[in-house]
Amino acid sequence: MKRSLLSEKIGQWVERNKAASAALASELVRIPSVNHPPYGNEAAYQSFFADRLRSIGAEVSQYELDTVPGLQEHPAYMKGRQYANRPNVHGKFSGTGGGRSLVFSGHADTVYEGVEPWEDGPFSGAIRDGKLFGRGSYDMKGGMAAALEAVRCLQELDIRLGGTVHIESVVDEEHGGANGTLAGRLMGINPDMAIIPEPTNLIPYPAHLGGGIWKAEFSGKSGIGFNGEELISALDATVSFAMLLQKFKKRLNELIQPHPLWSHTDRGIDVVVLTIVSGDTNRELQEKLPADGRLNFWIEGYPGMTDTQILDMLWEFYESELPNFPILAKCRPQVTPLIRYLSGSEMAKGEQTEQFLAAVRQAGAIALGQEPGPSQGSPFACDGFMFNLHSPTPALVLGPSGANAHAADEQMDLDSYYKLIRWFAEIMIDWCEAEGE
Repeated sequence: MKRSLLSEKIGQWVERNKAASAALASELVRIPSVNHPPYGNEAAYQSFFADRLRSIGAEVSQYELDTVPGLQEHPAYMKGRQYANRPNVHGKFSGTGGGRSLVFSGHADTVYEGVEPWEDGPFSGAIRDGKLFGRGSYDMKGGMAAALEAVRCLQELDIRLGGTVHIESVVDEEHGGANGTLAGRLMGINPDMAIIPEPTNLIPYPAHLGGGIWKAEFSGKSGIGFNGEELISALDATVSFAMLLQKFKKRLNELIQPHPLWSHTDRGIDVVVLTIVSGDTNRELQEKLPADGRLNFWIEGYPGMTDTQILDMLWEFYESELPNFPILAKCRPQVTPLIRYLSGSEMAKGEQTEQFLAAVRQAGAIALGQEPGPSQGSPFACDGFMFNLHSPTPALVLGPSGANAHAADEQMDLDSYYKLIRWFAEIMIDWCEAEGE
C-alpha cells in the first residue's frame, strides 16, 4: 500500500475516533495514581493500563521492582523508596521481522493534587473547551493514552509492522524517582529507540535538563536579648540564603556555557526556592527570634553537569557573598539532598539517531500539516537519562500541549492530543516499517 494512502487512512481513523480517544485519556485521569514518597498508589492505574494493553493485542507482563535482578545494586538506583504493590507494566506488540523496534515509555505516577482549589476537582477528567482537565492529564497520562491509541489505530487498520513496538508504564518517576524506568532497562526492554511522551507542546526534545532538590537547615540562637547576649535569627539567615540563591542563578548562567539545544531561549539554568519554614509553626504569635530555619531549593543542570559540580560552584559563590550577607558567616546551613540528582542527558549522536529524528520530523509534518518546530532541549528534568546514560536505547521526549503541570487545573489540549496520536502512528509506520509499504 502506498505511504500516502496509509497516512490518509490513519488521518481518517483519528478523526472518527476522537470521542473514544478523549474518553480513554479522561478515564486514565480519573484513576488517582499519586506518588507519596516513599510510597505510591499506582496499583489501580497500572491494573487498568495492563487490561487496556491486553485489549489491543499486547503480550503483557507486570512485575514488582523488588524482583528485578540487579536493580538495588545498580549505581543509578535511588534507595529509600517502597515498592510493594507498585508494579511496572510492559506491553509487547511483536513485529513480523525486519523492522526497527521502538518503546513508548511513561510514568504512571503523578504529583499530589495540592491545596489550591480546582474548578472541576483534581481527578474529574472533565472535558470542556477543547481541553481535558485533571491531575496527570498533561503530565503525562495524555501522552501515554496517545501511544495506546496510536497502536490501536494501526491494529484496527490491519497495518502490520516489521519491528516490535513496546509500551511500558513505570512507577515512581516523580519526586526524583526513576527507579521504575531503570527497572525496565534491566528487564531487557532495550529496543532501538524510545519515545517518552512527557508534555513538550508537540516539539521534539532530543535532550532534557537535569536537576536536584536540596534542603538547607539553619540553627541560630533563640530568645530575646534582655541581658545583652548575642542572638542569631535563623529566619534572617534562611531569608538571606534565599536571596543569595537568586544571585547565584545569575552567576551560574554566567559561568556555564549554554548547551546548543537550549540556544533558542534566554531562560538559562533555573535556581528556585521551593519552601521556607522557620520557628514554631504551631503558634501564630511569637515573641522571640526563631532558633531554626529550613529552606528547600532546586537547581538545574545541562547534560554533562553533575551535582558535585553545581554544589562546588554554589559554595564558592557563598563564600564570596559573605560581605553582602554577614549573618551567613555566623549561621551557616547544613545542606543535604532530598532526592537523587536527576542527570541531564541527550540522545547518543550517530547515524541511527539521525535517521530516527528524520523519521520523526517526516511523520510530524504529516500529522501536524506543517513542519514541526526545531528540535530543542526540554525546560524540565525527566527520567530520559535512564535510557540515554544507562541503556543502549536513545530516548526522545515528545508529547502533547497543555498547561498547569503540577498545579491546580492541570489541562491537556485535545487537538494536540489527536495530532500526537497520528504522529505516533506515522512514526511507527516509518521507523518500524509497515509491511507492503
